[in-house]
Amino acid sequence: MNIWLLQTGEPLHIDEGNPRPMRAMNLANALAEAGHKVVLWSSAFYHQEKRHRSRSAQRIIVSPQLDIRLIPSPGYVRNIGPGRLWDHAVLARNLKKLLRDELSLPDVAFIGYPPIESAAVMTSWLATRGVPILLDVKDQWPSLFLDAMPVGLRAFGQLALWPYFHCGKLAMRQATGLSSMADSFLQWGLDFIGREKSQNDGVFPLTSPSLPLGEDKLREARLWWDKQGICAEGFALRLVFIGSHMSVFDFAPVRDAAVSFAQRGIGVQFVICGDGGFSTQLRSMMANIPNVFFPGWVDRAQIETLAERSHAAMTPYRNIDNFTKNLPNKVIDALSLGLPILSPLQGEVASLIANHGVGLRYGTDSEKTLVQCIEALMDNPVLRQQMPKNALNLYQEKFSFEMVYGGLVKHLEMLSLQKRPGV
Repeated sequence: MNIWLLQTGEPLHIDEGNPRPMRAMNLANALAEAGHKVVLWSSAFYHQEKRHRSRSAQRIIVSPQLDIRLIPSPGYVRNIGPGRLWDHAVLARNLKKLLRDELSLPDVAFIGYPPIESAAVMTSWLATRGVPILLDVKDQWPSLFLDAMPVGLRAFGQLALWPYFHCGKLAMRQATGLSSMADSFLQWGLDFIGREKSQNDGVFPLTSPSLPLGEDKLREARLWWDKQGICAEGFALRLVFIGSHMSVFDFAPVRDAAVSFAQRGIGVQFVICGDGGFSTQLRSMMANIPNVFFPGWVDRAQIETLAERSHAAMTPYRNIDNFTKNLPNKVIDALSLGLPILSPLQGEVASLIANHGVGLRYGTDSEKTLVQCIEALMDNPVLRQQMPKNALNLYQEKFSFEMVYGGLVKHLEMLSLQKRPGV
């Protein structure tokens, strides 16, 4: 089959530096491996690195089975702000221009949502031509913007955001089916447009393939950690965070826990990998706390070898709908590494922890602090041994790449049969 993907804001096969594959690359690879031809539409602006891949529309043939189309846009500096909104508006306008000259049609399409405007343009263009569409809902835009406003301003916000609500509902209603990363998140999308779930809808978590690494790379990574002072021995417990530093995370409990153990002279180490827009504030927050370390960005070999010498993963998301109804990729990544989860999240993650014994929860509704969760791990060697096993077992049962993306490929193959005659 010929399958179109529209996915912006993610790394692509053409990016340098061995970027970590996300939805676009993972699905494109799975479809190509299944024998399908993939046309991947994406932004010419590289969201992660805030740079332009190209200033103009480009078509790049990566392989006989993968064709990448780059859509130009002005770009932006901040993830949240008017610059990004303008970028998305121009991106949608330029996509609409490119589609005017497009002569071919796919058998089925997979469209990432958000951004809202581009998703609406692509779904409208395809729907009028009878092409089946799976719209993949990964963020609660535009409701997420409304939820961030003070309650007294939400009526005004609803009015101001009306064009986004209109475009969002248009995109979802014109899609043949909706997909998302968790049941609650999919239900949010269905509630947003007021319809019941059908066989065309599906849940496909954000998981990644487990690529084997050579022993040389692993040995080099272990030596690198030793030089950073993150040694295999010497600490009673080591907790890790790996990812972008963003304001959606609440690191205050992590700081308080680090201070508590440092003051008592208890060997608990906190390793916060990555970087991002919140890094300056985060480093300031953790300044002069001796058991907190910031190694910066780490590659796959460094991640796996850090997991070898760690005991749990911190996933300190704030309790907002966008995360409580979701299974964030950091949670699934932790499971794949055999790391128990320490999280304040309610909803889907709370159920995962309670039902499968893959971590501990802290926060007001749990009646436990992060300090108490860490102490529970320190004091209970059976718990420390069993939770990593539970994490790996759960990952294999529900989140393995082969199962999730194999299911997504079959779902798209099923949807392709619903195209209108003559398409």
